[in-house]
Amino acid sequence: MVRKTNYCKGIIIAHGKSELLLAEHIKSNLHLPIEIYAESNGKTSIQIDSLMTVLGNNIFKNKRVFNQKYVVEEEKGILKNFSLMPIMDLDDTSEDKKQKYISGEMFKNHWLSPYILPIWNKDNLDEVLLDLKLINKLPNNKEKGKVYRDLFPTNKGESDIQQVKNLMDKFEKSNRTNMQVFIKKCLDSL
Repeated sequence: MVRKTNYCKGIIIAHGKSELLLAEHIKSNLHLPIEIYAESNGKTSIQIDSLMTVLGNNIFKNKRVFNQKYVVEEEKGILKNFSLMPIMDLDDTSEDKKQKYISGEMFKNHWLSPYILPIWNKDNLDEVLLDLKLINKLPNNKEKGKVYRDLFPTNKGESDIQQVKNLMDKFEKSNRTNMQVFIKKCLDSL
Protein backbone atom coordinates (compact mmCIF):
# COMPACT_ATOMS: atom_id res chain seq x y z
CA MET A 1 0.00 0.00 0.00
CA VAL A 2 1.34 3.42 -0.99
CA ARG A 3 1.23 5.97 1.80
CA LYS A 4 -0.62 9.18 0.90
CA THR A 5 1.42 12.37 1.21
CA ASN A 6 0.26 14.50 4.13
CA TYR A 7 0.31 17.90 2.44
CA CYS A 8 0.48 21.11 4.45
CA LYS A 9 -3.03 22.62 4.31
CA GLY A 10 -2.13 25.99 5.72
CA ILE A 11 0.24 28.25 7.55
CA ILE A 12 -0.81 30.51 10.38
CA ILE A 13 1.28 33.59 11.08
CA ALA A 14 0.63 34.29 14.76
CA HIS A 15 0.69 37.89 15.98
CA GLY A 16 1.87 36.84 19.45
CA LYS A 17 1.71 34.21 22.18
CA SER A 18 -2.11 34.33 22.56
CA GLU A 19 -2.70 33.74 18.86
CA LEU A 20 -0.04 31.02 18.83
CA LEU A 21 -1.72 29.13 21.71
CA LEU A 22 -5.13 29.44 20.02
CA ALA A 23 -3.73 28.13 16.71
CA GLU A 24 -1.97 25.24 18.49
CA HIS A 25 -5.26 24.40 20.24
CA ILE A 26 -7.14 24.19 16.93
CA LYS A 27 -4.32 22.27 15.21
CA SER A 28 -4.04 19.73 18.04
CA ASN A 29 -7.78 19.18 18.37
CA LEU A 30 -8.22 18.58 14.65
CA HIS A 31 -4.85 16.86 14.08
CA LEU A 32 -4.39 19.12 11.07
CA PRO A 33 -1.33 19.25 8.84
CA ILE A 34 -0.86 23.00 9.27
CA GLU A 35 2.19 24.98 10.29
CA ILE A 36 2.34 27.89 12.70
CA TYR A 37 4.87 30.66 12.21
CA ALA A 38 5.63 32.93 15.17
CA GLU A 39 8.57 35.10 16.18
CA SER A 40 10.49 33.70 19.19
CA ASN A 41 7.70 31.20 19.94
CA GLY A 42 5.22 34.07 20.27
CA LYS A 43 7.31 36.09 22.73
CA THR A 44 7.96 38.76 20.09
CA SER A 45 4.85 40.01 18.36
CA ILE A 46 4.41 40.40 14.63
CA GLN A 47 2.57 43.63 13.87
CA ILE A 48 0.54 44.43 10.76
CA ASP A 49 3.22 47.02 9.94
CA SER A 50 5.92 44.31 9.85
CA LEU A 51 3.88 41.58 8.15
CA MET A 52 5.25 42.29 4.68
CA THR A 53 8.78 42.01 6.10
CA VAL A 54 7.86 38.54 7.42
CA LEU A 55 6.42 37.62 4.02
CA GLY A 56 9.67 38.78 2.43
CA ASN A 57 11.85 36.62 4.67
CA ASN A 58 13.68 33.49 3.54
CA ILE A 59 10.67 31.18 3.97
CA PHE A 60 7.96 33.12 2.13
CA LYS A 61 9.88 35.28 -0.35
CA ASN A 62 9.41 33.05 -3.40
CA LYS A 63 7.88 29.75 -4.43
CA ARG A 64 11.15 27.89 -4.81
CA VAL A 65 12.30 28.64 -1.25
CA PHE A 66 8.78 28.06 0.10
CA ASN A 67 8.62 24.62 -1.56
CA GLN A 68 11.90 23.65 0.09
CA LYS A 69 10.32 24.19 3.52
CA TYR A 70 6.70 23.09 3.01
CA VAL A 71 5.15 20.22 1.08
CA VAL A 72 2.00 21.73 -0.40
CA GLU A 73 -0.26 20.02 -2.92
CA GLU A 74 0.03 21.61 -6.35
CA GLU A 75 -1.68 21.25 -9.68
CA LYS A 76 -0.27 23.04 -12.72
CA GLY A 77 1.67 25.44 -10.51
CA ILE A 78 -1.34 26.34 -8.36
CA LEU A 79 -1.35 25.50 -4.65
CA LYS A 80 -4.36 23.31 -3.86
CA ASN A 81 -6.31 23.26 -0.60
CA PHE A 82 -3.92 25.76 0.98
CA SER A 83 -4.30 29.03 2.89
CA LEU A 84 -1.88 31.39 4.55
CA MET A 85 -3.72 32.96 7.49
CA PRO A 86 -2.08 35.75 9.44
CA ILE A 87 -3.91 36.30 12.75
CA MET A 88 -3.39 39.95 13.68
CA ASP A 89 -4.63 42.49 16.21
CA LEU A 90 -5.87 45.77 14.74
CA ASP A 91 -4.86 48.04 17.63
CA ASP A 92 -1.30 48.75 16.62
CA THR A 93 -1.45 50.34 13.17
CA SER A 94 -3.05 53.18 11.20
CA GLU A 95 -6.63 53.07 9.94
CA ASP A 96 -5.37 52.91 6.35
CA LYS A 97 -3.17 49.88 7.03
CA LYS A 98 -6.01 48.17 8.93
CA GLN A 99 -8.26 48.48 5.90
CA LYS A 100 -5.54 47.28 3.50
CA TYR A 101 -4.88 44.30 5.77
CA ILE A 102 -8.56 43.36 6.17
CA SER A 103 -9.26 43.70 2.43
CA GLY A 104 -6.09 41.83 1.46
CA GLU A 105 -4.88 44.77 -0.64
CA MET A 106 -1.69 44.82 1.45
CA PHE A 107 -0.64 41.52 -0.14
CA LYS A 108 -1.51 42.23 -3.78
CA ASN A 109 2.11 42.16 -4.99
CA HIS A 110 3.17 39.04 -3.08
CA TRP A 111 3.24 35.69 -4.89
CA LEU A 112 1.16 34.13 -2.05
CA SER A 113 -1.56 36.80 -2.37
CA PRO A 114 -4.25 34.44 -3.80
CA TYR A 115 -3.85 32.17 -0.76
CA ILE A 116 -3.76 34.81 2.00
CA LEU A 117 -6.82 34.98 4.25
CA PRO A 118 -6.41 37.85 6.75
CA ILE A 119 -7.76 37.03 10.23
CA TRP A 120 -8.23 39.99 12.57
CA ASN A 121 -9.18 40.93 16.12
CA LYS A 122 -10.51 44.37 16.95
CA ASP A 123 -8.75 45.79 18.95
CA ASN A 124 -6.95 42.64 20.11
CA LEU A 125 -7.68 39.01 20.98
CA ASP A 126 -7.95 39.79 24.71
CA GLU A 127 -10.74 42.31 24.02
CA VAL A 128 -12.57 39.80 21.82
CA LEU A 129 -12.41 37.08 24.48
CA LEU A 130 -13.61 39.54 27.12
CA ASP A 131 -16.49 40.57 24.84
CA LEU A 132 -17.43 36.90 24.40
CA LYS A 133 -17.14 36.30 28.16
CA LEU A 134 -14.51 33.59 27.60
CA ILE A 135 -12.38 35.52 30.11
CA ASN A 136 -13.73 37.76 32.87
CA LYS A 137 -10.89 40.31 32.96
CA LEU A 138 -8.00 41.38 30.80
CA PRO A 139 -4.92 39.38 31.82
CA ASN A 140 -1.65 41.18 32.47
CA ASN A 141 1.43 40.05 30.56
CA LYS A 142 2.60 37.84 33.43
CA GLU A 143 -0.63 35.85 33.68
CA LYS A 144 -1.51 35.86 29.98
CA GLY A 145 0.33 32.61 29.14
CA LYS A 146 -1.43 30.64 31.89
CA VAL A 147 -4.85 32.12 31.06
CA TYR A 148 -4.49 31.17 27.39
CA ARG A 149 -3.03 27.71 28.09
CA ASP A 150 -6.02 27.00 30.34
CA LEU A 151 -8.51 28.41 27.81
CA PHE A 152 -6.86 26.78 24.77
CA PRO A 153 -5.10 23.60 25.95
CA THR A 154 -3.08 21.51 23.52
CA ASN A 155 -4.81 18.19 22.85
CA LYS A 156 -2.45 15.26 22.97
CA GLY A 157 -5.23 12.68 22.56
CA GLU A 158 -7.97 11.95 20.06
CA SER A 159 -9.44 14.61 17.78
CA ASP A 160 -12.10 16.77 19.39
CA ILE A 161 -13.97 18.27 16.46
CA GLN A 162 -16.99 19.26 18.57
CA GLN A 163 -14.84 21.40 20.89
CA VAL A 164 -13.53 23.29 17.85
CA LYS A 165 -17.06 23.71 16.43
CA ASN A 166 -18.23 25.08 19.79
CA LEU A 167 -15.38 27.58 19.77
CA MET A 168 -16.26 28.63 16.21
CA ASP A 169 -19.89 29.17 17.29
CA LYS A 170 -18.70 31.47 20.10
CA PHE A 171 -16.53 33.56 17.77
CA GLU A 172 -19.44 33.88 15.31
CA LYS A 173 -21.29 35.88 18.00
CA SER A 174 -18.75 38.71 17.88
CA ASN A 175 -18.42 41.49 15.33
CA ARG A 176 -14.98 42.26 16.80
CA THR A 177 -13.26 39.41 14.95
CA ASN A 178 -13.40 37.09 11.97
CA MET A 179 -11.70 34.24 13.87
CA GLN A 180 -14.60 31.98 12.91
CA VAL A 181 -13.36 32.20 9.29
CA PHE A 182 -10.02 30.72 10.38
CA ILE A 183 -11.70 27.97 12.40
CA LYS A 184 -14.14 27.12 9.59
CA LYS A 185 -11.25 26.92 7.12
CA CYS A 186 -9.51 24.47 9.47
CA LEU A 187 -12.68 22.38 9.85
CA ASP A 188 -13.18 22.35 6.07
CA SER A 189 -9.62 20.99 5.68
CA LEU A 190 -10.49 17.74 7.45
